Amino acid sequence: MLAGLRNRNFSARLLQPADELWDRRLGVSTFGHHPGSGGPGEREWYMHYIPSPYRDIFDVLDLASLKEDDIVTDLGCGLGRVVFAASHRGARRAEGVELIPALASQAQTNRTTSRLKDKDIAFFQRNVLDHDLSGTTLIYMFHSFGHQIVAEVLDKARHDRRTVNAARPLRIAYVNPVCDDVIADAGWLRCVGSMPEKRQWLSSALHYRTTLWVSTDC
Repeated sequence: MLAGLRNRNFSARLLQPADELWDRRLGVSTFGHHPGSGGPGEREWYMHYIPSPYRDIFDVLDLASLKEDDIVTDLGCGLGRVVFAASHRGARRAEGVELIPALASQAQTNRTTSRLKDKDIAFFQRNVLDHDLSGTTLIYMFHSFGHQIVAEVLDKARHDRRTVNAARPLRIAYVNPVCDDVIADAGWLRCVGSMPEKRQWLSSALHYRTTLWVSTDC
């Protein structure tokens, strides 16, 4: 019985009631955990997965001034919580990219059962470096990769958007911005805002600072 409760993330649901209510409201199940891999400094280092609180996600989307014509791409989307939150907030399209097959599969299951299933939502099980970012207007990125991959993601985003002569600037909402120096050194993005970590009463969830970046040449 205890094993079954763990499998349903009972503890997290009990200790994060606001997120449980949002899951129920949207008709999804986004509580979960996946261990990280690799070691600090290695190119193939990936941080463990635990979903951010809905309140924090909504605050980040507000910081980024989410609009109805935005195409939001969550890199390292896990079970899709950010994607569903962005769609609920009115994004024209919300998509998630996830490397771990089990997480991507569950995110896709969430899409088919969600109350948002008629919205433009998509999930892709692939390396973020293989995903086309030419149409993306807002990248949502929790610190999931090491410095090298962050730099490669930025190069990929710049290249993809230049192939279509993107008319709108690209925004990057970077949660837990460990690699802010990489973004600053890229030379084509400027920091236009930040948000401190915000504690939430009656919740055991972790909270992180966020920085917002905007492209200057594409």
